[in-house]
Amino acid sequence: MTIINILLVDDQEELLDITRIFLEKGGDILVDTCTSAMSAIDMLKEKKYDAIVSDYEMPQMDGIEFLRTIKRQGLEKPFIIFTGRSREDVVIEALNSGADFYLQKGTEPKVQFAELRNMIHQAVMRKRIEEALIQSETNYKTLVECTQDSIYMVDKHGKYLFMNSHHKKRLDINDKRYQDFYYEDLHTESETDHFLTLIRTVIETSKPQHDEYQKGDRWFVRTISPVRNEILGLTIAATVISTEITHTRTLEKTVNTLEEYYRILVESMQDSMYAVDKECRYRFMNSHHQKRLGITGDYIGSWYGDHHDEKATSRFISHIQDVLKNKKPICERYSENNRTFVRTYSPVMDKEHKEIEEIVVISIEPKECEV
Repeated sequence: MTIINILLVDDQEELLDITRIFLEKGGDILVDTCTSAMSAIDMLKEKKYDAIVSDYEMPQMDGIEFLRTIKRQGLEKPFIIFTGRSREDVVIEALNSGADFYLQKGTEPKVQFAELRNMIHQAVMRKRIEEALIQSETNYKTLVECTQDSIYMVDKHGKYLFMNSHHKKRLDINDKRYQDFYYEDLHTESETDHFLTLIRTVIETSKPQHDEYQKGDRWFVRTISPVRNEILGLTIAATVISTEITHTRTLEKTVNTLEEYYRILVESMQDSMYAVDKECRYRFMNSHHQKRLGITGDYIGSWYGDHHDEKATSRFISHIQDVLKNKKPICERYSENNRTFVRTYSPVMDKEHKEIEEIVVISIEPKECEV
């Protein structure tokens, strides 16, 4: 098994540890971490890495400027932007700057980390394929035929000079000679215009281009790299590696939709809804509960007792401890400031380790109890 060495860069130290632990679970990835792009640049001078995974929003230097900096230094490493930032212009800027993939941080850790592992494997495999092209034509043919990516080569007019079996299958020309086709023969006019613009830019500048595009209901990301003739000192063609990312896009859309549904539901409630950890520190609360407690600023990490009197805090802690002990939801009825409430405590389980991650509390003031 070939080990993949990764440099992970994020100014959130807690996320660094979580991400490193998950990526190293399979035993095929080793992760070094640092909290800034400046530190990462120094580490890249001391050690060789197979790929870089970087946050976007960081102090001193953001992820895209970090990518541009190492490229100016001649370090062509697979680069993945892994961030909570989701604006389309940031995605486009990242891909145009040379990022291999862009992954948004979400609320489903298992899904996002599985996608991140997949992206790392794909990016590193593509890089190793590109290096193999330079080293040996034999190695090249072996690698490109076993990959599930489309790999092909075209000249500046879009004439096919090579394509692997996967791409022939994708274009449905398995029983035909790819040398007889131009890109325009197998694609629409608008697709051809866009593609040839990219190809000519690569050939004229001798610099790679990255492009994300949609075909029907499928999404792809492709890297277009220059092919140079060293004898002539000219870029004579371009190699394209195209990867389907429909599954990733579908997952992102599903997660975003669920998040929006959840937000609308929780924020529209006229009841208090909040979550605490095992130490009774707030991890979330809806707007209704914030208003009830008079909280206007940052509350995450604050202790329950910071917002309630000693008696109420003692009662709350006692119920939380019962939930942790029995791993079952409980319900109570209590009075506070001449108002009566019904409160439900529900444990949220980590299914893999069968441990309670947090406790979700819903506090309802029954209408029949209102004065």
